Amino acid sequence: MIADHNRRSRLCGRKGSLLISICLVFIAMNASSQIVQPSVDALTELDQQVQSHLEEHNIPGGLVAVASRGRIIHLKTYGMANVELAVPVSDSTVFEIGSISKQFVSAIVMLLMQENKLKLDDPIQKYLSDLPSEWLGVTVRQLLTHTSGIPDYEEIRTYDVYRFRLTPEEIIKIAHSRPMDFAPGTGWFYSNTGYFLLSMIVERIEGHPLGQVLESRIFGPLLMTQTRMADPEAIIRHRASGYWVNKAGELINRNPTETSSTLGAGGILSSVYDLTKWDEALYENQLFSDDSKEAMWAHTILPNGDSTGYAFGWNVRQYKGLRRLSHGGQVAGFVANFARFPDEEAAIIVFLNRYRVSSSRLSKAVLHTFMPSLGPVPQQKKD
Repeated sequence: MIADHNRRSRLCGRKGSLLISICLVFIAMNASSQIVQPSVDALTELDQQVQSHLEEHNIPGGLVAVASRGRIIHLKTYGMANVELAVPVSDSTVFEIGSISKQFVSAIVMLLMQENKLKLDDPIQKYLSDLPSEWLGVTVRQLLTHTSGIPDYEEIRTYDVYRFRLTPEEIIKIAHSRPMDFAPGTGWFYSNTGYFLLSMIVERIEGHPLGQVLESRIFGPLLMTQTRMADPEAIIRHRASGYWVNKAGELINRNPTETSSTLGAGGILSSVYDLTKWDEALYENQLFSDDSKEAMWAHTILPNGDSTGYAFGWNVRQYKGLRRLSHGGQVAGFVANFARFPDEEAAIIVFLNRYRVSSSRLSKAVLHTFMPSLGPVPQQKKD
């Protein structure tokens, strides 16, 4: 942001004293929201907050990081990636990222749109056959924005659905066991079914499994060497194990996610370095045009004028006046959080290898530590 700061300074210097004062205030306000190097005491306090969160919720291990334009500003690892083998979390550990996966599916859809291989307002039956009649007329855009009305198969079968090998026909049958939530385009409800169907559309158009498409179109070109589908049978170096707790509060193993039962709805694993590369790529035009990025991050507005706060695989709500593009993830034995603040050129990454715990609490703690102008971290309810 130094070059941008200098550009503003030159612009301001051309005008009169009143305008100069206004510009200086603007620059100061802009600078106050940039990431800073925290004091030793602030970093110690952050470390204690993370440690306390892990201990309080019996979380075996985790990682928190701050990135800026392809550089890691802060990275700290905690605890165990594998409890049974006593393998600590390292900076190379790969975690399942759950629904953060959705942004990679939306990215492929945008690439296909740029190549005129699909249109966002195409009905999904153009690409998928044998759909329930109630789903006919739903558009690609409505799947991306969770405005299709198609029920969420995860909500029907719970997170346990991701532990089993299922066919697309079985996924559709589960979702179709409940009536449409609303007429397509008239409401908003988070639906993993939508992103499962988008994954199927990508596979039909490209003629290859989703994992191969992601590798050839995104992960390979961006050198994201640790990001892939979380296949339980594959040998994946540095893969963290996932955990949960039983009714007695004892830590238990959790099955890895089955690729077939989630696809791009939540079936990807990644590392801190790879998400940092992804964050940097989103500032550039290597993959997407400016128009595509604008569409990908635009608020979805319902017919009644309400904003859903969701775009194409991204939450797009502001946080304390900052533009935030983010998504959390929860699947199998993991939770994760990826929050981008593009105007401040900052990204917060949190990985934890325990199911049903908060990752957003730690994300906010990291954010407030590196942007102290935001004030103290808001108090949250117990998880």
